[in-house]
Amino acid sequence: MTARAAPPPPPPPRELAMPPASRTESTVPLRIAVLGNGTKPEVVAEASRLATAIGRRPGLVLTGVDLGDDSDLTSLEADVALVLGGDGTVLHTARRMGDCPIPVLGVNLGRLGFLADLAPADFLGRLDDLCTRRFTIDNLMTLDCTIRSPDGRSTTYRGLNDVVLRAAPPFHLIELGLRIDGESVINYRGDGLILATPVGSTGHSLSAGGPILPPDAQMFVVTPICAHTLTQRPLIDAAHKWYEVIPRQSERQAITAVVDGQIQQPITPGDRVAVRRGESPFPMVRLPGHSFYRTLRNKLGWGADPALDRRSGAGPG
Repeated sequence: MTARAAPPPPPPPRELAMPPASRTESTVPLRIAVLGNGTKPEVVAEASRLATAIGRRPGLVLTGVDLGDDSDLTSLEADVALVLGGDGTVLHTARRMGDCPIPVLGVNLGRLGFLADLAPADFLGRLDDLCTRRFTIDNLMTLDCTIRSPDGRSTTYRGLNDVVLRAAPPFHLIELGLRIDGESVINYRGDGLILATPVGSTGHSLSAGGPILPPDAQMFVVTPICAHTLTQRPLIDAAHKWYEVIPRQSERQAITAVVDGQIQQPITPGDRVAVRRGESPFPMVRLPGHSFYRTLRNKLGWGADPALDRRSGAGPG
């Protein structure tokens, strides 16, 4: 009897076609690291609570909790860094991440937060958005501040908000010359000068009377602090230019440069301060429904009624 050939094996089950993004979302969990200022008890408590919620959620993986203030974050193993605290904590985290930051989602445990504007309870209600990666990344403009001494030495600091040159003890009026792309623009006389990014426009610059810029603008704001002459007003100019501040110092004028409100560097006679747009932006996570204008209304108490916009059908056309 002739042996019959074995039937061919059945074809493998056909994989259902899915968009590449959906396939990634369903098979690769989002890795989250929790960061914050561990010297504050409320941060420690919230870090424990949110880390537990992340660890229990399918689709999310907790890669670690780091509440130190000096650890190296340049090679952080995570897709998103959850930063607990206020805007100061986000600024400190940005500097510790160096030139290759990972996206940051700020949870506000401070007072007035523009970078960290999400409440802890709101974060717990948005875990589904993180699991399915329903969020966008805002690449915020950064700055590089270089202080050059007359002997040729220089030091560069990375910032996200602003560079402030201000009077130091004994707190006399100071004079600062501003050059933009090598051209002399103005001599400021007063208590100091602020060079802010769009993100920094809602910080010290705003308190000094400067304008508010949207975070996606590519501009610098130059704002004098208590100018001696009322005609010296805030100036907005393009981010691709370079800005140089030349202190006109004497024995009676002491000046300090402050980067992001955290780095303080005394300026000695002959020093020059150059500010440029940073080479690498800083990525911030924006969950669905985030609105810069809503943040302004809530944080600054503007009292606008968004329902009026909806009822009137406001928009182009």
